[in-house]
Amino acid sequence: MNEQKLRGLLQDRLNRFYILAFAPLIPLLIYRYTVFNDPIGVLVPFYGFLILLMKKDRLAQYNDEPNTLQKTLGLLSIGISFFAYYAITPYIMNAGFYGIVNYTIYLFGLVLLFFSLAAFKQTFSAFFLIVASGLTGLGFRWIEHQITPTIPYYVSIFSSVLSLFGMKHTQPSPDTLFLYTQRGIQPVWFAGGCIGVYSLMIFSILIVVTMVETSAPKRTKLLWTIFGLIGVFVLNIIRLIIVVATMYFYGWDFGQQVHQVIGYVLFLSWLTLFLFLFSQRQTIAQKLHLIPKQPPAN
Repeated sequence: MNEQKLRGLLQDRLNRFYILAFAPLIPLLIYRYTVFNDPIGVLVPFYGFLILLMKKDRLAQYNDEPNTLQKTLGLLSIGISFFAYYAITPYIMNAGFYGIVNYTIYLFGLVLLFFSLAAFKQTFSAFFLIVASGLTGLGFRWIEHQITPTIPYYVSIFSSVLSLFGMKHTQPSPDTLFLYTQRGIQPVWFAGGCIGVYSLMIFSILIVVTMVETSAPKRTKLLWTIFGLIGVFVLNIIRLIIVVATMYFYGWDFGQQVHQVIGYVLFLSWLTLFLFLFSQRQTIAQKLHLIPKQPPAN
């Protein structure tokens, strides 16, 4: 019976497409997590696959069989995808043997093999997320270099926040704070990543796709996007306060342990809360009397 179910599952064209699309994604996400220790970066391409999965009914409408030339190009792209490493490694020194570039080419070939060209408009968001996730590292390094001169201003603001919480400290240099703890003087150094640029980039990528896939007025999308980005910025300040506070009261080692996880916890919590609130935007607007309540249906 199980063999019949499996055979029936594989006979469906869409099921075969999703199985083939998901299979290489698993080792790719595992590699990205273990090598780069980046669970947030892993979230982006996985979110792209989920969007692709949610569009199953739309993709099912493209029943036209691709022509022979298109299928040939699809198979060629799939084959080439496994050797893309040799083309990109001269330019990206830390490229993995099978990374985002490989998977993008592979998925492109898979769509060519299974669907007509018109189906690509349904896969745009997935491709955008997958490609964007591969560019976040390069984009982050460039932005980090650009914002480095602003770090002293950020540290000064953060110093004022610590003073409000009664944490004794001094600022001996533009990017350093000395915490005066019971265990002695504890230096804390700030870099471009402390400002939360990476979190803002990841959130922006996810929110762009969410807004593109959502039917809502442009003004509504803009206001919610600003609200989401402000939330990420504020959460980053809270993250730094928690990290520095744990260093101040419990020591450097414990502070470092908190530093490793607290950013991911806060980011995922905010992302989940934001998406929930955004999905309930109509109800929230009605309760705040921003839009009139809909009359009950007869």
